[in-house]
Amino acid sequence: MNAKSSVPGTFTYSPAVGAKPEVGVQTLSVTFKPQDVTKYSTSTAVRKLTVNKAQPPVRWDLPSAVLQGSALTSAQITTAPYALYGVQGTADPSSYKTVDGMPLGTATTAVAGTALVQATFVPKDSAHYISSVISTALTIKPASTTAAIDFGDAKQTIQGFGGSAAWYYSKMSEDRLNALFGTSVADSLGLNIIRLRIAPAEWNASTKTADTGQWTAELENGAAAQARGALVFASPWSPPASMKIVNTDRTNPLYSGRLAPAMYANYAQYLNAYIRYAATRNVKLYSVSLQNEPDWDPQDYESCLWNADEMKTWVGDHGNTAVAGTTTKLMAPESFYFSQATTDTLLSDPKAANNISIVGGHLYGGTPSYPGTALKLGKDVWMTEHFLDSVNKSASKTSWQTSMDDAIAMAKEIHDGLTLAQYNAYVHWWLVNSSDSTPTGLISTSNKPTYLGIGMKHFSYFIRPGYVRYDATSLPQKGVRVSAYGTPPGAADSKAVVVLVNENAVDVTLTTSISPAGRSLSSLTPYRTTETSTFERQPTIGVNANVFSISLPAKSITTLVN
Repeated sequence: MNAKSSVPGTFTYSPAVGAKPEVGVQTLSVTFKPQDVTKYSTSTAVRKLTVNKAQPPVRWDLPSAVLQGSALTSAQITTAPYALYGVQGTADPSSYKTVDGMPLGTATTAVAGTALVQATFVPKDSAHYISSVISTALTIKPASTTAAIDFGDAKQTIQGFGGSAAWYYSKMSEDRLNALFGTSVADSLGLNIIRLRIAPAEWNASTKTADTGQWTAELENGAAAQARGALVFASPWSPPASMKIVNTDRTNPLYSGRLAPAMYANYAQYLNAYIRYAATRNVKLYSVSLQNEPDWDPQDYESCLWNADEMKTWVGDHGNTAVAGTTTKLMAPESFYFSQATTDTLLSDPKAANNISIVGGHLYGGTPSYPGTALKLGKDVWMTEHFLDSVNKSASKTSWQTSMDDAIAMAKEIHDGLTLAQYNAYVHWWLVNSSDSTPTGLISTSNKPTYLGIGMKHFSYFIRPGYVRYDATSLPQKGVRVSAYGTPPGAADSKAVVVLVNENAVDVTLTTSISPAGRSLSSLTPYRTTETSTFERQPTIGVNANVFSISLPAKSITTLVN
């Protein structure tokens, strides 16, 4: 609703603001009544608006394990896809197959490990919703043992783990940097990724220069983290106001609105200017994003709306300019719920797909899901923001603390993200609590890990950048998750890392067979977190004939390393 006139007057829209137009091509009109009716006549403008069907967010909870060699059918999968927000529908029984398109059967269960399967959720209200393809991880359990790890079956390369320092204007202390990005002190998390905000700086379209003073403060933390080996990437929450079609209903032109098509080229030059300025501040950016959450319209902070077609046009025509002359990679779309429909639209266009190196997204209102289109095109996939509310938070409380349940929730989400969605990186929201009474970060203001940070540490401390995930039986028992990592095949040193999550309220004994694939694994050292201990080193356990057994305490996370 952004009509303009060169003379004073009033606009009347039809449909009015707040109307929800039906699916299809709709007619919008605006009538302008001039203030000076003696010199100007009333006029009307008409535009067409295409309203697409929505794709509902769909989840598929992890099903129970099935035995190796069983004749798998869809009826044996103990969970089914379902939509959120009350959207009704069912999974099409004929759509069940593996993510590489093979029908279910004994071939699916031939090898112990994890099979990725998919199905199509069909909404009951087909007039307003399209079907969604969703995936889950089905554990193939060995007939003779409880779990299996195959170090001969390499999956994705892990770029790392991290968090955001957006709006963090003070340079972090050495103690804080060591707690976040180090491995030398007891409270270190071992992170290696930091996410920065690209502040909306004033842009001079004539000289192609920006007010770089807006960017300096946040880049200081990027430089400090990078000096400790971290990757740095940055996301804009909004372009400069001068580039936008603003939303006049908002109190600030940076809140909502859209990038003006006439400014597409300028915006690419603007991002390129940020990359080059960052280099002068000792930050070599690994990646820049087109837009943080282009499909979310908050009321009270910086944002900018893009639809999938707008992003496809900009990325295809101007994405190269944004990173030209640098080694920085372009990331898109950073949807707030990892919209598969948006990603598919971008990657369906060869020009746009060629310019995108990293598919980024968030997990608000969604859960990790197999990104088939991105993986088929060889794109890295990063989860670049999610804030997990503490289970202890409630509307009736003004303060709370994180707990072991929060550590397990974090570990479960990272596990599902790496094993099912095959993320190359997992990036939390805040690195540091803004207030310890309402914790949102990985560490407190006194640089001590929260339980959210502890849950991430069980992955980030030992799984180093460049390590590879290897196949494992991801859910060998109810409430028990297994994932395996290590140095790449053929590496000079054969490091191995296994992360075990027991969310059950009782102790569990897990027996696991290993296909070592050239790795010498005679023993493993556990690091364990329970309700009474934090990342505590345990006595080594033996690996005999490529089999080990371990007791997992109730509500615990254990990381095994060789």
